[in-house]
Order: sequence, then C-alpha cells, then structure tokens
Amino acid sequence: MTAVQGPGLTAELRRLAVPVYLPWTLPMLGATVLLPVLPLYLIERGISLSLVGVIIGAVGVGSALGGLPASVFGQRFGNDALMFVSIAIQAAVVLAFGFTGLAIALVVLRTAEGIGMSGTRQSRQVYIARSVDVGVRGRVMSLVGGAHRFTFVIGPPLGGWVYEMWGPESAFVLAAAITAIGLFWIALPGGADPNDNRHRQAEQPRVRVALLRHRRLLARASLGPMLIMAAREGRYVVIPLIGFRLELSPIAIGALVAVGTAADFLLFPVSGFIMDRFGRLYSMVPAFSLMAFGLLLLGVAGSASEAVVAGVVIGVGNGLSSGSMLTMSTDLAPDDAHGPFIAGFSMAAGVGRLAGPVIVGWAAQSIGLGASAVALAITLGFGLSWIVFVIGETGRPNGAE
Repeated sequence: MTAVQGPGLTAELRRLAVPVYLPWTLPMLGATVLLPVLPLYLIERGISLSLVGVIIGAVGVGSALGGLPASVFGQRFGNDALMFVSIAIQAAVVLAFGFTGLAIALVVLRTAEGIGMSGTRQSRQVYIARSVDVGVRGRVMSLVGGAHRFTFVIGPPLGGWVYEMWGPESAFVLAAAITAIGLFWIALPGGADPNDNRHRQAEQPRVRVALLRHRRLLARASLGPMLIMAAREGRYVVIPLIGFRLELSPIAIGALVAVGTAADFLLFPVSGFIMDRFGRLYSMVPAFSLMAFGLLLLGVAGSASEAVVAGVVIGVGNGLSSGSMLTMSTDLAPDDAHGPFIAGFSMAAGVGRLAGPVIVGWAAQSIGLGASAVALAITLGFGLSWIVFVIGETGRPNGAE
C-alpha cells in the first residue's frame, strides 16, 4: 500500500487536530454521556434485560447498514459532506431519545445513531488513509482511540450526575448539544479538506465493484475484529448492569464505568508506539488477553470493589489496544478502494456491536448476569485467535529492515 509521506509526528498530530480529532471526539463524548443513562432509563420503564440488550445493540445494526450507503454518499458528495451529515444525524437522534420510552421507537433511533456513527468513522478513516504515512499511522490512530477513551473518563460520570440531579431527559439534551458542537469543525481554519473535490472526482471503482474485487481480503479481515467489537461493545452494557445488581447509585455506576476507562486512557500512547515500532500484533495480543481476563473477573465480582478491580483490568487491556482496529482496517484497505473496503469492514464491526449487547442480554436473562461477562471473554478469545492465526501482522514495523 502506498501512503503519503507526512511531516514529523508532532506536526502531523497538530495538522489533524481540527479535521480529525475535534469532529470525531465530540460525538463520542455525547454518546458516552448516555452510557450509564440509557440502560437505567430502559430498566426503570419496565423493559426486560433481553430487550435492553436489543435496544442498545441496535446501534450495531445501524453501523452495519450504514457502511455502504456512507461510502456511496462520500464518493458522490465528498468526505466532508459525509462527516457533516453523520454528526447531524447523531445529534438529532440523541435529542429524540428523551421524547419516547417506546421500545420500537428506541430501536429505530439507536439504529439511526449507528448509521451516523458509521459515517463519522468512515469519513475520518478515509481521510487518514489518504493523507497519513503508514509509519506514523499507528500513533495517529491510537490518539483517536485515546480521545475516545478520554470521553469515557468524563462522559459516564457526567451523564450519571445529570441523570440523578435532573433526570434522563436533561442527559439526552446535554449529549445532543455536545454532539452538535462537532458540526463547527468545517468552519474552522484547517477543518475542510482542500483535496476533497479532487478525491471525489478521481476515477474510482463503484462500491459494489470494489467490494467484489476485494471480497476475499474483506472476508478474511472481518471476522476476528467483528468478535472483538462484540466483546468491547458488550462490556458497556454488562458493567452498568452489574453495578445495578450491586445496588449502586447512577453516579456510582458512572464512576464504575469511568474508573476502568481512566486506566484505559493512560495507556493509549503506549499502544501507538508499540504498533508503529514493533507491529500491530505486539499490541493486540497482550491487550485482548488482559481484557478477557478482566471480563472473567467481572463475571464473578460480588462487591463494588471487586467490580472496580475487574474494570481496571479490562481498562488496561483495552488501553493497550487503543486504535488497533482502526489501524488494522486502514492498513488493509487497498489503494483503489479505501472507502468501500473500510465501509465493508465497518459493516462487520457493526454486526459485532449489535451482537455484544444481545449476547449480554440473552445470557443475563437465560443463565445469569455473571455468565454474560464470561460469554464476552470467550467471544474475545475467539476473535483474538482469528486475528493472530488468520489475518496476521498488517503493519510495517519501524524496526524492520
């Protein structure tokens, strides 16, 4: 794969602050504000645990369904237009959460939110694939992961506090406002991509043709990450539910989510350094192994302190994998099909995002809440095995000749 040779790392990160990190991070922060809010909001309205899993997991349906339309939209109207519309969809949908407790409406809204998330992610990944050299891409992507993790440090406690003080509707309004601020990136200096029109007008294969051409690569690349994303997304559901089982307050549940994420956040620079210096697998293998162990600990947690320890272990593991899935998909994307390949990869990841909460809801309803955390650990183990033995190393370690 060819890549544009960029400037030094510091200058590169500074260049990407407005067009990548700002508009990608604010919608993430809006979503994390609702992490402790949405499960409690649904439970308090008498919705069963299995249906809670379906509603929360519907974001994965949207993420899967939105990938290909987003790629087509980006090819036709440009990457910046795709980003703007995707953020607007997320802001509108989050605001609408506070106006209904009807399960079917919430499923539709969560699906639409997933479509917006898919477009946001795909737009910025394509931007990075086009303009960032592979030798610094791991650190660029790990900072995206680090920014994502930072939102988990401040978003859940903020959401839990607003929920307890003013109710869920106020939390939905706050999340929508934070998300909508991301729309202003386009008006800031360095925000709009000056090459967007050139890329859009360049001769590119149609999305369907590109996917058919690279179908074997896409199939091989997608299964492991899909299972990884199932476990990652499922933990966002199982941790608040275990906090609820331990009779913690909304603020305490938000803090439980955040304490693991704080450990997660501290390690994202390590992830990027390891991926660029030694290779992607040197980051992913220890990271996902630790996460699986933490999920097993969570499954047997009988007190708040045990849940906190499990959350920290999960957070350390996830921090060591910061940006790894984004980096791997960008590494594998063929030069003639950045958008379509990333769209197909995002569809598979979206299926994982749907499966994780559904696994938690089904296992919690059928076997027990602790068993649902164990099920996520097993899912994670299968995903890691696929990445190691089927996909293999995707980077170009800087230490290699």
